[in-house]
Amino acid sequence: MNDLRARALLGLGVTLALVTGLLLYTTLSANAEQRDLRARQELVVARIAIAANAPIAQDALERRSYPLDLVPAGALTDPGALVGQRLSVAVPAGAAILRNFVAGPAGASSSAVVASPGQLLVSFPTTDPLTAAGLVQVGDRVDILATVTAPEGRITQKTIQDLEVLAVTGRDQSKALVFSVEQQTALVLKYLRDSGAAIDVALRARTDPATVRTQAVDLGYVTQTFGIKR
Repeated sequence: MNDLRARALLGLGVTLALVTGLLLYTTLSANAEQRDLRARQELVVARIAIAANAPIAQDALERRSYPLDLVPAGALTDPGALVGQRLSVAVPAGAAILRNFVAGPAGASSSAVVASPGQLLVSFPTTDPLTAAGLVQVGDRVDILATVTAPEGRITQKTIQDLEVLAVTGRDQSKALVFSVEQQTALVLKYLRDSGAAIDVALRARTDPATVRTQAVDLGYVTQTFGIKR
């Protein structure tokens, strides 16, 4: 009797498992069919990886269908509007291109350069190698490195950090970077320019807004840090 009861319970358990599996399969299949029937939208995606700040070619883009409820905010639908533009971030192959990725035409200055509220628009002439070579473009973020002459000698320090380049004016070696800055920062930039300080512009990652505290470098720092005998 116990053996028959055990077999009956086992059979009942197997039957319930089969019924549960069948119901689960039916539910998943129905959900899959519903997903396939959802409204979809064609979005612009990167057919190949696109580097930051590089001109976008037609063959680097394609359109791909997305379920409407999975379309990311700011997604673009017209590949033609992106040709010749550049992106502020690198985009891997297969990723959707969003509106806030677009930094403007490659190598071009902004067509509408205005100061942010409470700030000043300033032009900062520079002959540093990166700017002279055309490697600093609209949308880049830069730090200003300066070497000044003090009574104790020449001192180099990172000064203003994380400035967004709104425009690049001039040509060849006579170029200037346009920034929107706070009023005190505008005075610092003017002093560095008027004092004859040696200026270099350092490019930073556009996604890195961190302010870094650095130690000023002079002859004593170099000799002590690197063990140079004086």
